[in-house]
Amino acid sequence: MVRIGFVSDLHVDFNRQHDFISTLTELVAKKHLDRLVIMGDTANGLERNLAFDDQLAAKLPVPFQTLIGNHDLYVDHPRQKTVSQIQRASREAYRQLNQLPFSLTQHPLKTAHWVITGINGWYDDTFASRFTEQRGPKLATNWIARHVWPDQLYINGNQIDYYRDRRWVISQIFDWQHQINQLSLGNRKLLVAMHMLPTKKLVKSLPIPFYDRFLYQLGSERYREIFEQNHVSRSLSGHSHMPKIIRYRGIDYQNISLGYDFQWQDPADALGELERVMFILEDD
Repeated sequence: MVRIGFVSDLHVDFNRQHDFISTLTELVAKKHLDRLVIMGDTANGLERNLAFDDQLAAKLPVPFQTLIGNHDLYVDHPRQKTVSQIQRASREAYRQLNQLPFSLTQHPLKTAHWVITGINGWYDDTFASRFTEQRGPKLATNWIARHVWPDQLYINGNQIDYYRDRRWVISQIFDWQHQINQLSLGNRKLLVAMHMLPTKKLVKSLPIPFYDRFLYQLGSERYREIFEQNHVSRSLSGHSHMPKIIRYRGIDYQNISLGYDFQWQDPADALGELERVMFILEDD
């Protein structure tokens, strides 16, 4: 029996009172895992991620693989840098993290009955109510994106561009589809792990003014559409800090975000919270 554990949104620098190296090691032992997949937002910035990966590799007794979240691309001290410096640094961080030998996007897994692939993911405002391509550029520049959402500063230097974000999403989809076309699936089912949400249906409804505008940056319905076309059986995601399970059009969707400790049921119990929200794939 092979057991693969999936976790997301550790935010080890925000949740710094918790020792996630020891916690993940304990989690692997307690759940008898043969492999661990960490689905993005591990820490802010490239160097923190690389340092965490090095420490984890030295201690974890099983292999692990990673995906990239938006926080993993954050550039330190952006107000001291030009827009071009911020964008160059964040894109170099993406390139380096995506090319690591344990990147799931580059190294899919096969078990007896499953093929496990990865998409890092991005957002393109398709979660907006009454989204249309014509309204895309206006939706992208709403006041939440301009004044609240930190990605625009730490990744893009406050340069909002709907078409850039859409190209990023579509490029990832093309890369994933090409990979699927090359893989020999046979009778295996297809699981896709990603950081961003592949459908707005995974978002919990909350009675907050202008709540819909906070959702534009959570993912893209384009991922759901391509998953349906390729008969994906299961989709795992993070990013929203809203663990949720749904089934829609034959696909099992599950969000496994850990999030910030003030959002946990027990802020003192990192291990227990990971056990509560994680997903474990079992196969022969």
